[in-house]
Amino acid sequence: FASARRTSCDHARLGGGMATSTTLLASGLLRPRVLRGRGGLRAEAKRRKSREEDAERAEQRRTSEAVARDGRLGGNEEESVETEQRQEISPRRLTQDEIMAVKKQLRVHGSAPPAPQPPPPPPEWAFPLLAGLTVTASLAYVGYKFFENKMPEVQKKLKEKSWRQESTGRLNEIMNELRSMQTADVQARNLGDEGCSYVVEALAFNDVCTAVDLSSNGIGSMGLLALIESLKHNDVLNSINLNQNAGGDEGATAIAEFLATNYTIGSINLSSNGIGDEGAKALAEMLKKNSTLTILELNNNVIDYDGCVAIAEALVENTTLSTFNMSGNYAGGLGANVLAKALERNAGIVELRLSGNDLGNEGTKALAEALEVHQGNLTSLDLGNNGIGLEGARAIASYVEKCSSLTSLNLYMNDLGDEGCKLIVQALKTNKTVTSLDLGGNNIGPKGMAAIADLLKDNDTIVTLELGYNPAGPEGSKALAEALKFHGKVETLKMGWCKVGVEGAVPLADMLRYNNTISTLDLRGNNMGDDGARAFAQSLKVVNEALNNLDLGYNEIKDEGAFALAQALKANAEGAVALLSLSSNYITKLGAVALTEAVDIVHELGSGKDTTIVF
Repeated sequence: FASARRTSCDHARLGGGMATSTTLLASGLLRPRVLRGRGGLRAEAKRRKSREEDAERAEQRRTSEAVARDGRLGGNEEESVETEQRQEISPRRLTQDEIMAVKKQLRVHGSAPPAPQPPPPPPEWAFPLLAGLTVTASLAYVGYKFFENKMPEVQKKLKEKSWRQESTGRLNEIMNELRSMQTADVQARNLGDEGCSYVVEALAFNDVCTAVDLSSNGIGSMGLLALIESLKHNDVLNSINLNQNAGGDEGATAIAEFLATNYTIGSINLSSNGIGDEGAKALAEMLKKNSTLTILELNNNVIDYDGCVAIAEALVENTTLSTFNMSGNYAGGLGANVLAKALERNAGIVELRLSGNDLGNEGTKALAEALEVHQGNLTSLDLGNNGIGLEGARAIASYVEKCSSLTSLNLYMNDLGDEGCKLIVQALKTNKTVTSLDLGGNNIGPKGMAAIADLLKDNDTIVTLELGYNPAGPEGSKALAEALKFHGKVETLKMGWCKVGVEGAVPLADMLRYNNTISTLDLRGNNMGDDGARAFAQSLKVVNEALNNLDLGYNEIKDEGAFALAQALKANAEGAVALLSLSSNYITKLGAVALTEAVDIVHELGSGKDTTIVF
């Protein structure tokens, strides 16, 4: 059409004029131009576009047919015809190059791609499957949440099961001990009521175990009741230790009712069980009936005046109890008075311990006067921590001077002072039976220490002397050291925290060169330092067959002092101490290494002797 149009124009310019145009119109090469409006133009554009698309589809079909013919070379004509018919119905898949050419033509002519077809509907079996999966997932989620919430409880149950198995194993071991051992030590096993009820079955019909220690097990009244039921069928058990449990008044009452008719148990310890006046009254009634119990310990309970009254009445009637311990209660001066009156008529008590009862001077005076007329032979008296002053010391001194059976006197943590100490010392010059004397924590200074030193020069009976926590100072230490060089029979000397210092340490160390009786020397907390350690090191080089235990802890000893002590041990391997305590000093690794080497050398050179150093 464009070519014909150009030809027509050329003829017009050359003069062909109207004839040429008429000829072209007649031949069909030039169509008449028709003027149309906007609507006609759009319709014409659509028809033109439709013709172009038809032409393109025809071209694609021809291309496909040509490709198909090329692929059927050598085949028969019928197959070709059938293939052509089949290709007309289902055209073959285009190659990648052909697809790209078609896309290019579409872009050139502005043809829009075909609209996307909706996805095919899912098959009928998909809906039940989807529903099943949804239910399964929901159940799994619910199960997970349930398990997540129950997990702590499940873990707790598993742990409890493991604990029960472990506990059962331990309880069976304890039962085997009770069945096979004559003295069973099951203290601090955390038995409680349930564990106690389980293991005490081993005591029933038991003819082996004679003593059992159940202290520090948290046993309450229920556990004690189970113990009592087992003991009803036991004829050999003689001693029970129930110290530091939780029996209370109810447990004490049950024990008392059982012991009232028991004829085998001779010792029972109910200390630290929270026993008050009601429990004490029940035990007092038992003492009136029981004729086999010889040791009753009620230390650190809450027994007050009413309980003391009940016990005092029982002591008047009881003639078999020999040891009565009621330290750490609330007797006070009034309780001491009623106990004193009972002791005047009691002939069986030989060991009496009433420390920590706030007796004061009045209560102490009443007890001392009662003990002077006591019909029995008292061997041990403990009145420590009772606020005893000079007046109480005077009463005690009067009793000690007259007593010919007393072997142990404990006045620890009172307020005797130098004057009270002198009164006790004066009494001991007459008394020749006391072997153990405890005057620690009584504010005794150098004058009181000088009095004790004077006593030791003529006393051959005291073997254990506790003087710790007194302000002896260097002067008092020197006086004691001079007395113990060649006098006395003291085997254990305790002077911890006595303000000895370096000046007092030197004479005490020198004393060890000559003394042949002291086996244990406690000098903790005396601020000796390295100089004091060196002084003792010089003495340790000398053979001392008696000294076995030397405690120099809390003395600010450093590496220099440790080196000196290590050298002393090496120099005297055969006579080295068995235990050297240097705890809580300032010894570093260097000093520790030197001491460790000294221990090895002592073992090698001392014919296998073992020395233990604590630091």
